Amino acid sequence: MDSREPSLALLSAVILGLFFGLERYTELSEDAVEQVDRYYMYFIHVQIMVFVGFGFLMTFMRRYSHSAVALNYLASALVMLEAVLVIGATQQGFWNQKRSKIQIDIPLLIDASFCAASGMIAFGAIIGKSTPTQTLWLLVFQVPLYALNQRLVVHTFKALDMGGTIVIHLFGAYYGLAASLMLSRGQPLHGLTNPKNCGSHLNDLFAMIGTLFLFIYWPSFNGALASVSAADLAGATDAAKLAQFLAIVNTLLSLLGAVLAVFGTSALLGGRFNMVHVQNSTLAGGVAMGAACTLRMTPGSSLAVGLGAGVISTLGFTYLTPFLDRTIGLGDTCGVHNLHGIPAILGALAAGLAALGQHSDYLLHANGAAQLGYQVLASVATVGIAGGGGLLGGWAASWINPLRHEPLLVPELFDDGPWWNAEHVEPLLAQGSTYPGHMSAHGVVEEGVCRADDGGASGGGGKDGAVGRGGGPETRA
Repeated sequence: MDSREPSLALLSAVILGLFFGLERYTELSEDAVEQVDRYYMYFIHVQIMVFVGFGFLMTFMRRYSHSAVALNYLASALVMLEAVLVIGATQQGFWNQKRSKIQIDIPLLIDASFCAASGMIAFGAIIGKSTPTQTLWLLVFQVPLYALNQRLVVHTFKALDMGGTIVIHLFGAYYGLAASLMLSRGQPLHGLTNPKNCGSHLNDLFAMIGTLFLFIYWPSFNGALASVSAADLAGATDAAKLAQFLAIVNTLLSLLGAVLAVFGTSALLGGRFNMVHVQNSTLAGGVAMGAACTLRMTPGSSLAVGLGAGVISTLGFTYLTPFLDRTIGLGDTCGVHNLHGIPAILGALAAGLAALGQHSDYLLHANGAAQLGYQVLASVATVGIAGGGGLLGGWAASWINPLRHEPLLVPELFDDGPWWNAEHVEPLLAQGSTYPGHMSAHGVVEEGVCRADDGGASGGGGKDGAVGRGGGPETRA
């Protein structure tokens, strides 16, 4: 982030002031002790998914792995803090009940982690094409919309969504896709044709670490808030008592089904296994099961949801992503449409259809038909809010950025060089550009790290192959 850019300092100061003025801890009593016993293990599992799973999953790009894992770290921390304020205010009726403080408890921290997960899904659509400043502002804009949509889906529509299929995955995917469309409109090499938007053997191995962490902890993610307190256990229905067990088992079976489906479909489509499919589509079962996870489905039904999600996600990576990139210029760097968007639509519908055969104790409406209708309504509303918000956020982030008059050059896309000390921008000599020898306005680097050779003002390479910003026939992004 450029030293002239005050966004992070400004956001930190505002959040600090609001925490001093508005936040307090939950009552330090037996309730707090019970919260630790009931929620803390699941909270840690969700944190591992957000900070380790999503972070390493996005390290697949050979020139952008530092930024992928580190910006995931920074942005998740920022979103969590903002979400504690915004979600805490909406959930606790801060405005209506005229409370003077927002009460922090572990369930609120889990919800804030869910919001961060949705933010990282959105980040996956724009990663490599936005500056760190743009990324942070886009995610700051996302949090109030996320809280509004969560309130609408969970409390107004009463949709089944314990694992966040609609609220987390569907919202994050279409917010990020809309923002990506806005940021990439009319820009060259923002998508699959950029030679840096690809992996390497080592990067793919690191990304698989993220995949495996996500796979292991996804049942905890879907079931984190499904437990019943000890005080309420005696009067709880069987559906409430079984909710967390069902969430864990249904999710695991769906994930296992997705693994089988993806390996089979990938080999069938390409003759060999595709690492992109394995890293991403094997997780589609967890996404798709988030809405239906607390229903008393048969084991075969859970497995079938995962199999279907795995096949559809793999087909999306193979055919849909290149089609959208080619026809409307929608650059989806991490394929969030295929891992989160489409499986979330499938999962919302699967929950509605599964509700048709459920006892009313397992539903949030009087019967399965009504539940199905509200699942569809919640999904449509979520896509609308996320899509509209992403377009607006993408436009606003472009103008808030103080360096908007110095946009990323094509060689700086999908590259750690402009942002990290001791890194350089890898040249794109195939683009026919020349790079005079002054440093990129976007990066803060040590003098001499990112400069051209003494006689290389008209050549493509600098010290250690570094390139800088320059005039001449460069292609702007």
